Amino acid sequence: MVGLGTVLALVWLECSVMIVFIGLANMSEVSAGVLPVSTMLSRRSVKLVGEPGPSDVQIEAALAAAVCAPDHAKLQGWRFALVRQPDILAVGEKAFSVLEGLGKPLTPEKQASTRFWLKDLPFLVAMAYQVHHDHPKVPVLEQTLSMGAAVMNFENAMHAMGYSSFWSTGLGSYTDEMAEYFGFDSLDYQFVGYLGVGTPKNRVIPADRPDPWSVASWFKAP
Repeated sequence: MVGLGTVLALVWLECSVMIVFIGLANMSEVSAGVLPVSTMLSRRSVKLVGEPGPSDVQIEAALAAAVCAPDHAKLQGWRFALVRQPDILAVGEKAFSVLEGLGKPLTPEKQASTRFWLKDLPFLVAMAYQVHHDHPKVPVLEQTLSMGAAVMNFENAMHAMGYSSFWSTGLGSYTDEMAEYFGFDSLDYQFVGYLGVGTPKNRVIPADRPDPWSVASWFKAP
């Protein structure tokens, strides 16, 4: 069996080859460490994916990236429930049932489109974080940010390995019932939705991103 170290080395090699073809303006950027960022710049959300999905070793590599997220006081509150077929389809049906029971049923059209999304989806991750209420050093906002950083690391790792992902807050994400379905007690955990991961069914069109300097400016002390 191929080990995690081998997979990470292959991922780096694949990204390095990809980046060489992308190219940058001059070698000073290479020496400044800009090149490894290029693989992240092509990441975008892709909902409709299918087989092949990531292997167990690749999933472990993505989880290893997730736990590198900033984590004040080392709370390590991130939690990921990993789902493959046919259990992915069962998750969808459970969500439909929960929402109907809460008086918020999905329309037949929405149910059909959701089933279409889930039927070929090879890998689903249900995500939550343990909430440390009234922590003396780490407010809940920081815990939420840490979870978001862990999810982004997971997505970037999957992208680097050639997969696409989609962060969904549908399927009853904001109900206690779906959180508890995955074993996350709603008193102690905050459910944050799902990641669908796989190989894009269609050609991925680059996303239209804003100019990076439109969201940043240099600060000078008054």
